[in-house]
Amino acid sequence: MVTETRNTSHAVNANAAIVWMLLAVFGVGTIEYLVAGVLPDISSDVGVGNSTAGLLITIYAVTVVIGGPLLTIATTRVPRTPLIAALMALFIVGNIGTALAPNFATLVIFRVITALPHATFFALCLVLATSLVEPELQGRVIARVTLGLNLATVLGVPLGTLIGSQLGWRWSFAIVALFQLIVTVALIASTRRAAPSHQTGSVTSELSVFTRGPVLWAIGLTALSQAALFVVFTYIAPYLTDHAGISASTVTIVLFVFGVGSVVGNQLGGYFADKALDTTLYTALTALAGALVVLFLFGGTAWFAFAWMFVLGAAGFSIIPPLASKLIGAASEAPHLAATVNIAGFQLANAAGAWIGSIALSGGSSVSVLPGHRRCSGRRCGGIAVRQSSRVQDARG
Repeated sequence: MVTETRNTSHAVNANAAIVWMLLAVFGVGTIEYLVAGVLPDISSDVGVGNSTAGLLITIYAVTVVIGGPLLTIATTRVPRTPLIAALMALFIVGNIGTALAPNFATLVIFRVITALPHATFFALCLVLATSLVEPELQGRVIARVTLGLNLATVLGVPLGTLIGSQLGWRWSFAIVALFQLIVTVALIASTRRAAPSHQTGSVTSELSVFTRGPVLWAIGLTALSQAALFVVFTYIAPYLTDHAGISASTVTIVLFVFGVGSVVGNQLGGYFADKALDTTLYTALTALAGALVVLFLFGGTAWFAFAWMFVLGAAGFSIIPPLASKLIGAASEAPHLAATVNIAGFQLANAAGAWIGSIALSGGSSVSVLPGHRRCSGRRCGGIAVRQSSRVQDARG
């Protein structure tokens, strides 16, 4: 447990502050993925098809990729506490607007507003959290904050979807907006004495960190590892049903197993990153590659594929804390911008993984090709996989 702030001149309870950051990230992550859970309800309510409504997911990701770094640069000199308030105000307004939107065009506008603070806020939480503890606890603190994203997929989206099915999809977004308002007030109260007044340095000095090899290396590893993972995860439903022979009704349980694995891997990655950062990072990368190879070799067996989803989730998400810790350390003069770009890179890598998988499948490959390399006898199985994958691709966000 984290028990003490690094700067003892500030009476800050690091544990409490980090818990509120975790909950804030949980709310942001839930909203990112929630659209997928209530997509049919949204499409029927605003009078568009599912494919059109699914663009809300794409629009969110594109806004994070493009808007996140730009917003971080624009707010370089803004004091951190007002910045937290402003970013979450945007997020809350975006969700209230989404809940009240009378048509699809309005939904798009408020989806952009909601997504705009995503990367900047997440990066701010990561950097602020690491500033509250000693360097030897940095990996565990990053894992604690990013646990919010794991919990968003395991708990937040199912709960939001349940609320939507019982009360209507609009209530899901309204309740998250209220939740985020409460969390933001508590977060500001717990960090206002420790948050720096603003980032030091000019925009030029911020951008100059991207000329450093270690920074580019960390961002590149993020992109490659996430793309590799999401080549498989985007199409995990058809992979499990068509290749492993798992029933469609069991897929949700398997995805929950993957989610639990991601939580465990994330926490282990943070713990061991504090012991040996580079060793943990390269071990985690090797574990992900190994998990994908083993899935390719034995994933056609139902019981094995079911159990191996835990290992795949753990391996894939164990990479996040050591990568983030390495990046923040390498970009010490501009950690917010570097972390924002890295978070945007996650979104881009996820989309790239989906695109690579789509190309493989549309070219006639079986879903079994995704973790390794193998083809089926014709184009039919690839076509089926592409069509069946649409639902899980939406769920990925």
